[in-house]
Amino acid sequence: MSEYLFKSDISSDMALFKELNPELHGAWMTLHNGVFEDGALSQKEKQLIAVAGAHITRCPYCIRSRVRQCKNLGASNQEIIEAIYVAFRFAMGGPYAYSSIAFEAHDALEHNIPLTEGHFFKKDITKEINEFSNCSGDNSEAFKEFTKKVFAEGALSKDFKRGLIGLACGHMTKCPYCIRGCVKDARSAGITKEQMAEAINVGMVMSAGACFAHTSIAMDTLAGINGKSKARAAK
Repeated sequence: MSEYLFKSDISSDMALFKELNPELHGAWMTLHNGVFEDGALSQKEKQLIAVAGAHITRCPYCIRSRVRQCKNLGASNQEIIEAIYVAFRFAMGGPYAYSSIAFEAHDALEHNIPLTEGHFFKKDITKEINEFSNCSGDNSEAFKEFTKKVFAEGALSKDFKRGLIGLACGHMTKCPYCIRGCVKDARSAGITKEQMAEAINVGMVMSAGACFAHTSIAMDTLAGINGKSKARAAK
């Protein structure tokens, strides 16, 4: 096995992964390549969504690959940075929205209501979110200001950041409240169902893409095991 888990060159590992099951690899690549073709969204827009998604999955190989592809498609440094900050915001969005569960549970316990009653995912969590914000003090104001700056018009439009990058990230963080909010904003901005679907497809592929890239670790491990087995057999 190699000395490092995250190698700078994983081409031999990925070649082994393809070799072990070319049929499944081909089906995966057909899906992957189709998702990133020009459609309701451009290749560049999809790769910017992918950059954000790669930061949600925290896959170093995906981050490196998608940044390079964005640059090859003409994306500016500022566009890439703004996409990454959207990922920052949605990485926090899930815990922020899910604070409603903590505060709902607190209120239930305070009133001697069993926690097995009611629903975790209520449609209206305004009360709990307001309580969480009030209890957060200055941090709440800093969070609101950060959110405002992330979604301001810049190198990327507010609508693209919120309605498409955010929509993909919301699916990747599995936050129903984030998804719902982004759909509302997307619809208000005139974003079509086809554009939304393509953004979600990018999120799907990026979620799987992190698994795909990390197969390099599995292949590196297999190569090491196989090498040891051959060495023992040769003795």
